[in-house]
Amino acid sequence: MIRCFRSWQTRLIVASGSDLTSGVGICFMESASTLPDYSNSVYTSGYCEENIYWLVKRFSAPSGGEKRWDAFAVFISNPAETVALWNQRMCASKDKPMVWDYHVVLALCEPQQVHSQSVSRFPERADSGIWIYDLDTCLPLPCHSKVYIDQTFPLGTGIPLQYQSFFRVVPGEVYLANFASDRSHMLQVSGLNSSEGPRYLVEPPPYPAICGTEAEKHGVGHNLMTHFVSVVGDQQGFGRVMDFDTFKTWCSFSGPASGKEAWGGM
Repeated sequence: MIRCFRSWQTRLIVASGSDLTSGVGICFMESASTLPDYSNSVYTSGYCEENIYWLVKRFSAPSGGEKRWDAFAVFISNPAETVALWNQRMCASKDKPMVWDYHVVLALCEPQQVHSQSVSRFPERADSGIWIYDLDTCLPLPCHSKVYIDQTFPLGTGIPLQYQSFFRVVPGEVYLANFASDRSHMLQVSGLNSSEGPRYLVEPPPYPAICGTEAEKHGVGHNLMTHFVSVVGDQQGFGRVMDFDTFKTWCSFSGPASGKEAWGGM
């Protein structure tokens, strides 16, 4: 999840964005009761991309022979790899954001019919909208996308450009098949003349490194940073890269076409 993380020192106070005690908030929370349970999911601090991988896999499994949910892995980063997110558990103060090099969450919605005419079009609005599973947030889990965006990015684009977020949205099936990480991004050398060799910044999970079926087929052992974290265009990488306003609009709908031509590939 992180190669380094810092708490951005700022005097800005978090805008309330959306009040969970309001009628809208109550409605969201009642709807959340029908969503899949995330409890007992795989979690390792510092490895959000792997935590979300396992959660996508769990939610993508058919129930009763029918696919119940569309799951998306959402990578949050920017070209400088310094994105500011509020209401993160690892931040010492609620009034200050956490600055990550990247972060990963899961977006969930009910399956919708896809417009095939144009991959740039959005389908009809989903009744229940999109729900966000951020295993590192202080907000309710799951959290309706409106509440999550309002309180995780309370100032929107009104912060310095170097801290603004871009979003790479990857359909769950694409993520499961193509993601590969050998965890080398978490290694650092302790000193210039160190004979101890590189060490992990954060202790890795106990299970083997993840390599999706398509990644393995193509001999790819590590594409986390180049094909998922990077938000410099869609040409190299999977999914679709969106700026803040586009992602906010996307979350108001059930999601764009999920075909390979719309989401990239090897």
